[in-house]
Amino acid sequence: MGVQQRLISFIEYKNLSKNAFESKCGLSKRYVSNLKGVPGRLVIKKICVAFPELNISWLISGEGEMIKTEKTNMDSEEPVFVDAEAIDIENARAPILPTIIANRSDIDILDYIRKNANDVERSRLIVLDTPIDLWHMVRDESLMPAFRIGDKVALLAYPKGEEKIIPGKLYAIDTCCNGLILRKLYPHEDGYIARSFNDVVYPDFHIADSDIIRIYRVVFMGRSII
Repeated sequence: MGVQQRLISFIEYKNLSKNAFESKCGLSKRYVSNLKGVPGRLVIKKICVAFPELNISWLISGEGEMIKTEKTNMDSEEPVFVDAEAIDIENARAPILPTIIANRSDIDILDYIRKNANDVERSRLIVLDTPIDLWHMVRDESLMPAFRIGDKVALLAYPKGEEKIIPGKLYAIDTCCNGLILRKLYPHEDGYIARSFNDVVYPDFHIADSDIIRIYRVVFMGRSII
């Protein structure tokens, strides 16, 4: 069974038509019918955003199960230890968000990264089965004890207007007032309540929809052992 047939099997599993699947993922009509080989990185990203339950490793290689059955490290809040020298694939290295840019409130961080891709440092931490847009380093104690200063979180941007927020999960929010913020989000009236893991020291606060530039899923956390 090839990639196209596995994708069709998933579509049938979801009780969708090919057109409905393509529309939900933002793909062109007849993309599935015309698929040859492995989808490109941007297509994989669109599929991951629309159907996070799909095991991308299964789709590409046929290994494992169609649907993710094991909790990810982000579900358990346990750190994943990654050997930074284990893999060296240049085109798999996502950019690291510079601190000075993360703190700016007057730009769309993702737009900046894309426009300055050649000048941005890229991470030695690599996630092979999940497309990501950028890495961001934890720089304060607001996420203790689950995350330490120096841990890197991998971020995947939601398309604007298509945010799917699960209450209590960790997200990165690019804001107009304070730059990039890492917090657990809870929907609330015209925005979200943002909560840290260390909520005794860092109290909850409200983020209005009008203050949000973009929201990112935190899809992976890496902690180098060297």
